[in-house]
Amino acid sequence: MAEPSYGWEHGAYCAMFVAETDRLAAVARGGDLTAPVPTCPGWTVAKLLKHVGTAHAWAAAMVRAGASDTPVAARSLDLGLPDEPSGLPDWLTAGARESAAYLREAGPDAPAWTFGPVPHARFWGRRMLHETLTHRLDAELALGITPRIAPEVAADTIDEFLTILPHTLARAAEPPAYGSGETLHIHTSGGDRAGEWTITLEPDGYTWERGHAKGDAALRGDAAAVMPVLLRRADLAAATGAGDVEVLGDAAVVARWLELSAL
Repeated sequence: MAEPSYGWEHGAYCAMFVAETDRLAAVARGGDLTAPVPTCPGWTVAKLLKHVGTAHAWAAAMVRAGASDTPVAARSLDLGLPDEPSGLPDWLTAGARESAAYLREAGPDAPAWTFGPVPHARFWGRRMLHETLTHRLDAELALGITPRIAPEVAADTIDEFLTILPHTLARAAEPPAYGSGETLHIHTSGGDRAGEWTITLEPDGYTWERGHAKGDAALRGDAAAVMPVLLRRADLAAATGAGDVEVLGDAAVVARWLELSAL
């Protein structure tokens, strides 16, 4: 498994997740908070806002708690939720600013429980950017808005996704067999942080590394188009049909990865 590769420094990630929260809140203010969210079955836009705001508070709580073998229970947090759903966007933006300020003040090396390879506050700044970005896409899709993503942020989202996914999947009761050595190469363009990654599917999971390589299959396109496909916020067939993403080689390998990497 590759070591984390941070595209920006800790303070920048904190500022970016606040800015992304503002975008999500603006989407919600202009839409129906009772609308269902197709990419998060069973959720409404209001529930999505609560989830994101809780995640922001939880991230700060992990850093406040310091080094620990167990996470802080989210249900133990005093979230200060508004009385009416209409107050959720303002609640969300205020909470993001409070959490980001705490993470920034604590500094990147402050110890914290994480579900990734880095037990420090810098994990949470980056994680909250991509958590918020992904759910902003969810809200936009729910409300009929075409999502727009900066390609350099999309590339960092892919890298962070591959970094944390093994730790998330390891908690599954019965981890599935991924494959028998098949390889998938992901190649993104756009912006100044384009990236390449190669994933190897193995019987007991997968490994991955950054850099150019030839795989049994390849998924290629602008990072802003590839990232939603990998996180299942865009349909692969629709993306390839529109010419936004290209699949080369064994398409079954791509399909297998998308099936098994779902969070």
